[in-house]
Amino acid sequence: MDLRTTYMGMELKHPIVASASPLSGTLANIKRLEDAGASAVVMFS
Repeated sequence: MDLRTTYMGMELKHPIVASASPLSGTLANIKRLEDAGASAVVMFS
């Protein structure tokens, strides 16, 4: 099944995006989110 989508001009493999949270607070956690399958990450501020 092809779930590709476009978000803000970026092509994503699928629409699973990690929302802004403490999980996106460090580069190590962002890498873990990517390894877990997130196609994009919204940065926590």
